[in-house]
Amino acid sequence: MRRFASGPLHGIALGVYFVLTPYVVMTRWAVATHRTDATLIRTLLVALAIFWIVFVIQLARDVGRLRHGVALGLGGTAWLAGLIVAMLALGPSASASVTPSVTAHSAVATTLNHHSPQPRPLAANTLGALPLALVAKRRRDEARFQQTPDDEIDDLIALLREAEPSLVSHLRRVIGARRDGVVRLARDFAYAAPLFDDEPVVACVLNDDDTEPLVSFAREGGRLRVPPHWTRGELVENMVGLHDGGRIVATDVDYDFLRALAIRTVRRHLVVYLGDSDGLDDALRACSVTIDRSGDVGTESHGGPVSYTGFAETEVRRDANDIYVELLRPDPLIHGLLEPFTPSLRRRSIEMVAYSTMHRGEAVSGDRLRSRVLVHADVDASLRTLANTATSVRRSLGTDTDGPRLHPVSADGLYRLHGVNSDVGRFHDLIRDARRRATGDATPLLIQALSLVHGEPLVGVRHGFEWFTVEGHLARLQRDGEWAALALHDVSLDLGDVERAYWAIERGRLLDPFSDVLADALARVPRLRQFGGDRTGAA
Repeated sequence: MRRFASGPLHGIALGVYFVLTPYVVMTRWAVATHRTDATLIRTLLVALAIFWIVFVIQLARDVGRLRHGVALGLGGTAWLAGLIVAMLALGPSASASVTPSVTAHSAVATTLNHHSPQPRPLAANTLGALPLALVAKRRRDEARFQQTPDDEIDDLIALLREAEPSLVSHLRRVIGARRDGVVRLARDFAYAAPLFDDEPVVACVLNDDDTEPLVSFAREGGRLRVPPHWTRGELVENMVGLHDGGRIVATDVDYDFLRALAIRTVRRHLVVYLGDSDGLDDALRACSVTIDRSGDVGTESHGGPVSYTGFAETEVRRDANDIYVELLRPDPLIHGLLEPFTPSLRRRSIEMVAYSTMHRGEAVSGDRLRSRVLVHADVDASLRTLANTATSVRRSLGTDTDGPRLHPVSADGLYRLHGVNSDVGRFHDLIRDARRRATGDATPLLIQALSLVHGEPLVGVRHGFEWFTVEGHLARLQRDGEWAALALHDVSLDLGDVERAYWAIERGRLLDPFSDVLADALARVPRLRQFGGDRTGAA
């Protein structure tokens, strides 16, 4: 009570002080003339007047800071400044300030829609609004980190009206779990609920096609593919963070690059290195985004769209309503949530979804969830914790045509899950299919399976997931991963593809870093490929 009442009470007291101080100084000054201690009284009145002037200056300073969006504390001066700003906002000048925003909005629309001689409104359900939506998201992120000059506020307000979260969510669903690449969005698509995903992703629109935009994207460790003629300024201007609060630090100076990585304390901040990445250390390249300018850019005739023949254009057609769990990475990640988990239950909710997905097709008892999944410090979770976690999971996963993805608990205390897939299940399915095929036909399946591995599984998890090792899931992953890596390694060496052989072994070692078999195979991979040698002795 004292904390929340100190602001208003202190503010009211300061307001009374502001009004009464001039009256006291003027009246006491005249009365002091007939007193023997007039000098002392007038000295105190001068000091009181100086304090009053300092208070007025501080109040004016807080009002200015508040109007510029700077957060203030909970003191009385801050409360008075907020009251003054609120009264100014109710004045006649507030309604007059609408006109510049509308004018700025029209100017922005005219500039961005340069393909038409007159301004035309952008429909929210067309992919032509995607570039504008990405620009609006970028400006919103800049405003969040106070990077917008004061003279651009009106233009920013007009631009933010064009932001369409559904378009950004659709782009994230198309990108899926891939590390980098280029996607061409189809003209027809169905809107879905916004996608809540905190993993940092940077993207940029490569063409001006209103119907089928071509978008390049990259995560940490990936390469953002851009046209070779783009300057540094154009590259920085077109980069947008698709994640919430997507702050991007882009630099081509080695010192600034290392400093940005060193002081990065927020997971949502993404560091992009604009210089030549060939000299970067593998560890630095793995925690940043580098630039790939190898694409050939050409323009089709008859005013057609720009084509990028040098890019490996890919597209993922996954159902927009799918929930996808990634465990083949240091930190678990869930794609497609309808809303975030309850913050206090986020770790338990992720682990419950992961466990249920690893046991797809079977019911899991509440006792097993309490003793294996939700356990903390060797103490089983309570029934109340289990019920609260299940409620959080059921709300975040949502429903589909078959009802809630997490079924209501049965009378026997069993929990069932449907409509949720995982990269681990996909990995085992690809390996199983590859074992049934001939060597040549199995190669694409092996590449797809090893491409799902984005790091050592769950190595970044601080609490929980002990069941992943105890129940044998990690051992099965290591067994299938070793077989896939060695099979692709042998096929690649037979074809003379040394780089793919090295990549296959490295992916297998992410699943089993202590495998002596994979270490021996890695030592057999020919080196110095870039100097023209095909085998170890011929280099």
